[in-house]
Amino acid sequence: MSRLWAACAGVLFLAACASSNKAVVPEPRASATTAPRVEVVEYGFHPQDPIRVGWGDRGLMAFLELLRGPRGERIAWKRVGPCCGTGTPTELEVFEVSYDGLTAPVSLYLDPNTAGAVYAPHGFSIQGLASRAQTEPEEAPRVIEL
Repeated sequence: MSRLWAACAGVLFLAACASSNKAVVPEPRASATTAPRVEVVEYGFHPQDPIRVGWGDRGLMAFLELLRGPRGERIAWKRVGPCCGTGTPTELEVFEVSYDGLTAPVSLYLDPNTAGAVYAPHGFSIQGLASRAQTEPEEAPRVIEL
């Protein structure tokens, strides 16, 4: 019986010693979901900061379908080809994009294999993101008691 008490006391002692020090508070980690988006002119225009759409070809096509000019103009795009890789899955795709009113087409670097927070590059917009208006809450249906 005394061995059982000793074993229980030992487990409790080890559990108490293993608890973390409450005086030390770790610094919060920056993440893509908590960090505010700072307007970066180079986002998507250079291979060092590509647009990470993920989902392979389906992600590329979905992004290009939603991409618009600054006033909602539909874009025209042409695939230039792969870039900046040696055939590895981290290879980027380059697209030449233009819309009515743009003086010259621009090259956008898209990463089809890595997903991340997607934003519109400088001078573009994404359909549906800026035009979402707050909707009025629907009135609860009236219940008629019989």
